[in-house]
Amino acid sequence: MHCVKNGAMETCRFVLAFLLILTAAECHNFGKSALRKDECGIQKTPILYSTLPVGRPVYGVQPIGDEIFVIRDSTPYIEVYDRNTFQPTRNITVAGLQGPYDMVQSSPEPASLFVADWFNGNNLFRIEIPQGVVSNWSTLEDSFTTLGLARSNAYTGSDIVVTASASNRVKKFEVSGSMVNEITVPAIPSPRQSIQVRRNRYAVCHGYGPPPELHRVCLVDASGTVDRCYGGTRGSGVGQLDVPGRLEPFKNDCVLVADTANQRVVALNKNLEHVRDLIAYGIDRPYRLFFDEARGLLYVADNTVDNQGIAVSGRVTVFLL
Repeated sequence: MHCVKNGAMETCRFVLAFLLILTAAECHNFGKSALRKDECGIQKTPILYSTLPVGRPVYGVQPIGDEIFVIRDSTPYIEVYDRNTFQPTRNITVAGLQGPYDMVQSSPEPASLFVADWFNGNNLFRIEIPQGVVSNWSTLEDSFTTLGLARSNAYTGSDIVVTASASNRVKKFEVSGSMVNEITVPAIPSPRQSIQVRRNRYAVCHGYGPPPELHRVCLVDASGTVDRCYGGTRGSGVGQLDVPGRLEPFKNDCVLVADTANQRVVALNKNLEHVRDLIAYGIDRPYRLFFDEARGLLYVADNTVDNQGIAVSGRVTVFLL
């Protein structure tokens, strides 16, 4: 802006001063909005914090106390790492375990780990921590079903949730193995996993194949009736998922989705509305999730697949939120 004539000088200076004040205010407001938390309580862009070694595909990661527990494909033991240094410390052998497929923990302490096996869907292995004592109990399912597990949370108490894909059933179990209740979800074919998100609501994910198969996360009530869903036929845009493999409870009753084939982690609010793509870089195929709220860390079981989509290797990638 040019002020040429003396008579216009004062007016010009006033306009310039006004523009500078306006620009400063806009920059200040932009800075505030950039720091504003979204409805899931996320304030900043996640950053890579640490990784665990590459090895066989990872099918479960659970931090307990000062340790991190990891299971890998076709490995009859649980790897244990130091929670502060991320260095390996020991292995826990689980007699009879052939193909570990999922792992969750019960709470409060003393905690137990529960491991599902590819080759025996009828039983869960229970490992008491820190002693490593192993036992098992029946899921009351056919031995060939695939099980998806969900850890204890504020809505389940110390119970865990088991989802059986073959029978379309969601079951809640006590640590002892006694079944608390079960629901059938007939409108959700081959459910992969369920988490309890309210006193009488579950979030259930499903979808693996091409159209017309649906790839969704759905809210269901205590009778198994679908309330609402996020997703549809597979895709990568907002409102779409591609193999939603696992769910994880998050802050403010939000839900994190391991959107496996899209190579991202999606954050949905309590009504299953899109909030943001939380992790959209730095991972290959997210298979399992664990959110450590106390430390602000998200653990991702991060696997690499071949041309047929089969997991061939994996690691645990840790993000600071």
